[in-house]
Amino acid sequence: MERSQESSQLSPLQRAFTRKGVFWVVTLAALVADIASKAWADTVIRPTAPKVTPLIDGFLGWKWAENQGAAFSILDGKPVVLATIGLCILTALFIYMYRADPKGRWLLTGLAFVVSGAVGNLYDRLLLGHVRDFMFFIFDLPFHGTKILGFEIPLKYPVFNVADMAIIAGVLMLVIHSFRTDAKKKAAKKAEEAAEKKAEENASKDAAAETQSELTSSRPEPATEATHGA
Repeated sequence: MERSQESSQLSPLQRAFTRKGVFWVVTLAALVADIASKAWADTVIRPTAPKVTPLIDGFLGWKWAENQGAAFSILDGKPVVLATIGLCILTALFIYMYRADPKGRWLLTGLAFVVSGAVGNLYDRLLLGHVRDFMFFIFDLPFHGTKILGFEIPLKYPVFNVADMAIIAGVLMLVIHSFRTDAKKKAAKKAEEAAEKKAEENASKDAAAETQSELTSSRPEPATEATHGA
């Protein structure tokens, strides 16, 4: 009770930081890793463009790309639109984080990864007008050329960066959290229904026992025959 009263007395800014250190630590660490890796790639990998430098043969390599759109060239050449969308998403994520339970470390970590990735790419869009990508899957995508809901699977996966990896990891964590939360709600609902059913059965048994007791007490006792001496 005291903790809830203290929590209600905190300012909105204090509530966003209080007991949610995991969110800020993960966000800062992932953001620093993203910006530092982009700076390194700008110095080391950019001069080798458009060459692909294998890192793991047949699987992963370095390749410089300046992406002016989102993944798969969505909204290519529209940095203002993408930046606006990014700001809206970040606002929604911060509101979600603000309302989240401080004990939900998995949820807060997932949100932190998504936020750090969004901020990292937004930083590039606002500062450079494009996003710096430098990691590349060398292998061909399965089913490339196949159209699904109007979208054609490309031959290669787009060049990506640490921010993209953080966003994907965060989204996966949020999806897992959603499934776990849903499963817990269903289990709690079943337990509640079982408890209610048991309570009804017990109440029914008690009522039957009480009725039986009343019938027994209201039944007249058999008359006893007087014993006469001879």
